[in-house]
Amino acid sequence: MTEVGELTAMAPKTVFLAFVEQDELFRDLFTTQWARAGDQARFLDSPGDGTCLGEWKKDVRERIRACDGVIALVGGSTPDSVEALWQIRCAVDAGKPLLGLWVEAGHRAKPMEMGPARCETWTWENIGDFIDRL
Repeated sequence: MTEVGELTAMAPKTVFLAFVEQDELFRDLFTTQWARAGDQARFLDSPGDGTCLGEWKKDVRERIRACDGVIALVGGSTPDSVEALWQIRCAVDAGKPLLGLWVEAGHRAKPMEMGPARCETWTWENIGDFIDRL
């Protein structure tokens, strides 16, 4: 069992967060809580609005390639989100370690785009274990 404070003291890992726009609140909660735990990882997500689809996809692909792993925040809107599913496919295509985290207790449908990657309950132990394996 790994506590967040016991994560390896190496250089921080870079993790891309894939999520649905409607789940920005979960993303904000995730990054805020993690920031309080220390600096074992830094998180990136997709570029903001204002870019054309082709540029957005290119930017996301580059960000994912530069990361050590990807965490997908999976909720009820994920199966209908072209953008979130594309981010997940991009992570799989890049061969990045991928972890899905359930963000809604009532929704537990893993996107098929995740392939064999696991979806787990959002706990700091599960997140810490994933980051330790990167």
